[in-house]
Amino acid sequence: MVNVPYNSGQDWELLRKKIRSLVIDKLSTILNEKIESLIEEEDYLDPVRIENRTSSFAGALYGASSNDRMAAFFRHPNFSKTKGLYFVGGSVHPGGGIPLCLLSAKIASEFVR
Repeated sequence: MVNVPYNSGQDWELLRKKIRSLVIDKLSTILNEKIESLIEEEDYLDPVRIENRTSSFAGALYGASSNDRMAAFFRHPNFSKTKGLYFVGGSVHPGGGIPLCLLSAKIASEFVR
């Protein structure tokens, strides 16, 4: 898995080819074996595909960019003004990454009780 930014008009076909080559070269170096000819099947998810499949904004996995040191304080809460509507995931409180997404689910589940 390679971390990439959201889609802001990049040439994803070109970037995918470059990244694929870099990953294969790095793995081949680490494993001390040329692995490209051993690949039987592969697939990819770039921001364009992610956006098409999930309707996420610009294909961003974790919602709006959170590079600002104050971003954590501006994340959307896990609850809504609409009764019975709750939010879970990397773009809401407490933030991105699997552990925080799981914590987000725990927080939202406590509202449902």
